[in-house]
Amino acid sequence: MLKKFTIFLWVWITPLLSFSQNEQDFEKIDSLDMLLMTSQNLRVKNNMYEALEFAFKATTYAHELNHNHYLSHSYFMMGTIQYEILDYENAKTHLLKSLEYSQKTKSKKLLPYILQSLANIYYDDNQDFENALIYYKKGVELGKKINPTNNYQIALHNLIWTYMDLDRYQDAAPYLREADSIDTVIPDSIQMGKSSLYLLRARNYAHAGDIRSAEENFEKTLKILDDEEKYWLKGKSYFYQYRSQMYQDIGDYSKAIADLKKLRESDQKVFENARLKNEEITKIRFKVDEYERRLEASEREKVLLQNIQKNNKIIIYFSLASLILSIGVVFFYYRGYLSKKKSSEILASKNLELRDAKMQAEKLSKIKSQFISTISHELRTPLYGVIGISSLLLENEKKSKSDKELLTSLKFSADYLLNLVNKVLKISKIDSEKTDLIKTPTSLLSLSKNILQSFEYPSSQKKNELVLEYNHNIPPLLRIDHLRVSEILINLIGNAIKFTEKGKIWLRVQLRSLDAKKARVRFEVEDTGIGIPEDQKEHIFEEFSQVGSVYDNKQGTGLGLSIVKNLLQTMDSKIQFESSKNVGSKFYFDLDLNICDQTTNIIRDPSQSESINPLNSKVLLAEDNKINQLVTKKLLNKIGCDCTIAENGSEAIEILKKEKFDLILMDINMPVLDGMQATIEIRKFDSEIPIIALTASELSEVEEDCRKAGMNDLINKPLNKVDLRKAIRQNLIKKDS
Repeated sequence: MLKKFTIFLWVWITPLLSFSQNEQDFEKIDSLDMLLMTSQNLRVKNNMYEALEFAFKATTYAHELNHNHYLSHSYFMMGTIQYEILDYENAKTHLLKSLEYSQKTKSKKLLPYILQSLANIYYDDNQDFENALIYYKKGVELGKKINPTNNYQIALHNLIWTYMDLDRYQDAAPYLREADSIDTVIPDSIQMGKSSLYLLRARNYAHAGDIRSAEENFEKTLKILDDEEKYWLKGKSYFYQYRSQMYQDIGDYSKAIADLKKLRESDQKVFENARLKNEEITKIRFKVDEYERRLEASEREKVLLQNIQKNNKIIIYFSLASLILSIGVVFFYYRGYLSKKKSSEILASKNLELRDAKMQAEKLSKIKSQFISTISHELRTPLYGVIGISSLLLENEKKSKSDKELLTSLKFSADYLLNLVNKVLKISKIDSEKTDLIKTPTSLLSLSKNILQSFEYPSSQKKNELVLEYNHNIPPLLRIDHLRVSEILINLIGNAIKFTEKGKIWLRVQLRSLDAKKARVRFEVEDTGIGIPEDQKEHIFEEFSQVGSVYDNKQGTGLGLSIVKNLLQTMDSKIQFESSKNVGSKFYFDLDLNICDQTTNIIRDPSQSESINPLNSKVLLAEDNKINQLVTKKLLNKIGCDCTIAENGSEAIEILKKEKFDLILMDINMPVLDGMQATIEIRKFDSEIPIIALTASELSEVEEDCRKAGMNDLINKPLNKVDLRKAIRQNLIKKDS
């Protein structure tokens, strides 16, 4: 996705009203100026619904006057607002109308801004790069001739940024020189223009290998971003991303990791802001659609009222003419029939509008799920490096106590962030698709003990006591989806620990009923924590909802109980609770479970069945990320594997043709040649060697494509030693059998 300066759009719009006031080659209309100014002020305040309402009014008035200048400005305002609420289709339609009317006016000052906005839409909506570049270039050329230098500078920066994002630095070079030449005439008060130029210079120097100059320009960028962060929240993410990439490329991994950590913090802010904005956009677009429907209905009602008034006059005229009374009655009946027919047509039209609104809502839901999946994937990749390196350093026995505490805190924070990403993705998946249950023979007693044991450390930190109350009349083996039941209990116990201090937490597994084939089992999690106030009980299962007032020091995301509720729905059950403020809470649910034969094997923790003996295997690792290379190689060495690294799929193929390996670990996303294409090429000359895919995406999203390409197995990033050992061992056994 293009990372351009869309934040500068507000700078483009600010001068438009002054154009309306100062332009001398059109008739000035104060009421239209006021409508446009009000719309602009509301848009700056992020009140998009009312801003669009005033823009609609301005457009309607301008049409009545057939005034090309104001029609151009009104449609541009509408397109700009709809672009900001991601309604690209309508935004493009209105901007093209603005372009049409602007070309009919004597003044062309608005044209560069229209062209720049259209370029943004072509790039953002369907990544039509060539059309985007055409409009950017036209905007820059016109901007030189008719716009103030500071506004022309913004258009020029957008064009340079686009070329750099497409890795076309040679094409960007002449425009960058031009940006440098006009920088001296730009007022120092326009800091955002300065920061964008410094960042463009830094990227260019980094690409050319001039690290000292790149660092100087990065520092200048950061100084301005610190002062102007409220205007460009995403700016710091771009800054840390490009600077960490530069340090990684030159091998300065300590600085690269430090910047990646700051990138993670900045992206968290951006993610939260995007989530809030995404929710607001959904509400705004619904209101906008509702307003448009009301506007159309109002216009139709006006026509109907005019027709009725006209009919009444006709009726009065005919009633006064006694000689043609019968004709008047027939005519009145006929007009009534037409009115009913028209009402039926209006009703049918409204039904079509409702269907379109439903389709739009479904489309927005898909966009939300895709956004969450993309963000989760992008966050998982840098987390792999943080979690992996901290885990490896913790295994080093030559560290001081203070170092161990710091590393433990670092790993805890990384694990917490990974858990947050997984929870957000889990909510998205449960909302968007059906979850299939995988039921296996399981010992509920062992499962309960293992879950409580995993909470011993966080519970002891808050001086809580964990208690297991288990009914031993429950059959030893029951068929259950132990992974999802574990996830439900982990969320409930984690919540209990979060809101309990110096108290008690019980996990109870009770037998409710029993027959020859089935057992009804109740799971309870009770605590002596702060409890839930009466006014918040009906909201606790909503996404991002948390117990407490807005002034409480909350922790977590408020997703845990929502996940529990949705998972239990897929298991035909329902979460219930009892709670009193400052007394405690009890959450419970019932499951009907099939009883297994006593001879059935129990599903155990795969880590317990893994041998601790070294694998003694030769592994080829295809991975382009330097930090991931370091972490994965260390993990492989610890489980007894000799590792050779390839930077991309093409290099992996060349190495494989020269050397023999027992197994290949293949990253899916790599430059030059990705993991999928590399696997297809390898299978042309080697069909035996096991190939395991490495990915930060959800396995269900990429598994089918990986299997088709010829891969034998898949592993999710971040990797851990146990899962990596198990996957390698299983694939080596299959190869030898």
